[in-house]
Amino acid sequence: MSLTKKGEEYAELDRIISRFRDLSKDDQILRKKDLAIPVGIFANNPLSTLEAVVKYLKEILKLRFSNIGKLINRSNKTIWATYHNAIKKMPSSFGDVSSEVLIPVSIFADRQYSTLENLVRFVKKHDYTNHEVALMLNLDDRTVWTVYDRVKRKRGVKAW
Repeated sequence: MSLTKKGEEYAELDRIISRFRDLSKDDQILRKKDLAIPVGIFANNPLSTLEAVVKYLKEILKLRFSNIGKLINRSNKTIWATYHNAIKKMPSSFGDVSSEVLIPVSIFADRQYSTLENLVRFVKKHDYTNHEVALMLNLDDRTVWTVYDRVKRKRGVKAW
């Protein structure tokens, strides 16, 4: 092998290593497979499910709008608008929230279901009753039933 060929291989290896070193904190967080949100953030009355997710990812995990959009399969414009609506409704931080159940951020990327449907579907999959889910999310039991019924219908499962 010629010296120029070896030099080119080393140069390519140096470029790869430097790219790896230049990963921003956001990129490192995005690469984690266990990125999760505590269920307690959803018990906030003024915020919708999507608003709570975006506000948590932006303020607590310090992610950029573009990275939040990639994580939950939404456009940057949607994330920006959602965040600004959330801070209008709730300018304060979340404070202490229940983390008895951790919700993976990746579930919100499924656009077949709404964010609330994804959330209820995930929690119900872990054998919680409608009443327990309602208490966790500060919702009415009938709302949880309705949302989960919609999920089952979308999946093609008979509700009755």
